[in-house]
Amino acid sequence: MTHILHLDSSPRGERSISRALTKQFINVWKQIRPNDAITYRDLGRYPVPVIDEAWIAAAFAPPEQLTPSLEAALMISDELIEELLTASLYVFGIPMYNYRIVIVSMSQSSHSASLLWWWR
Repeated sequence: MTHILHLDSSPRGERSISRALTKQFINVWKQIRPNDAITYRDLGRYPVPVIDEAWIAAAFAPPEQLTPSLEAALMISDELIEELLTASLYVFGIPMYNYRIVIVSMSQSSHSASLLWWWR
């Protein structure tokens, strides 16, 4: 069974072309393979917080020095990493404005890049 991670990041909602394309892809996929699992994350409507001082302090703290607030700062990164590791196929709906991707996609990738720190 395939597990798809489907991310949309357009803030345009139903007027978004990238959302329409990923939705169409997922709908066709589900018709062909109805038993596959799909995890959906809407970064346009529910953006991932940017990495801040608390996250940096938590990421570089030894495990025995993690306070509950520092652990909470890492929680979203843990969720995003788990989604990436669980999925075997990725569908990203990322619009480009003025030849740049929207910032919410970059925030998600920053948190997910913490996977490299986690694996060290």
